[in-house]
Amino acid sequence: MASDPCATVRRWKILSGRKAVGCPYFFPFPEILHAVGMLPVFLKPGDEFHMLSLLMDEWVQLPEPFPKGLEEALDWVESVAGWAEAASGEACTDGALKRSIRFYRERDVLAERLEASSAKRESDSAFLNVGVVTDDFLDPYMLRLALDSGRFLPVETHTMLLTGILGPRLKDISPTDADPATDPDDDPFLFLARRAQAGQKMKL
Repeated sequence: MASDPCATVRRWKILSGRKAVGCPYFFPFPEILHAVGMLPVFLKPGDEFHMLSLLMDEWVQLPEPFPKGLEEALDWVESVAGWAEAASGEACTDGALKRSIRFYRERDVLAERLEASSAKRESDSAFLNVGVVTDDFLDPYMLRLALDSGRFLPVETHTMLLTGILGPRLKDISPTDADPATDPDDDPFLFLARRAQAGQKMKL
């Protein structure tokens, strides 16, 4: 699955009967697409783009320009949600969006831990002047493939894949690590607006 994006996306569409959506690499709200039952797909340039683009039912439409204030950012998020609802025919409810935020947060925590574990193993191997030890762990190429597959795998499937790779290392992840950041107003749209603003400030 991780090595064949086209087959994976095609199979998901057939089994789910739902839409796959092409996303630009900077699209910050895959949770919105997930909340309305669509599959966010982040396409790489080159041959993969041409092959995968044929499987896309929709392409993300982002408002322009990027909002400056929180109120504008919230309008921006709600505009994306409105487009997703129209494209999917499903409502982007608070409950569905909260679940999606939680799913993506859990997946991201696992990916961060996996990358950290991989980096430590490579560093230890270099220090000992030996090749990368792989015993019960994936080699660097396969590990990168597994992490990269999050661009097109459903978030639940990708979480299962990363969980399987981490195996016993999961004991090092405390339950609180996998909880999404909470919003004081308990509003998932406001949470995404604040996150988008924070991410934009980091880029600047």
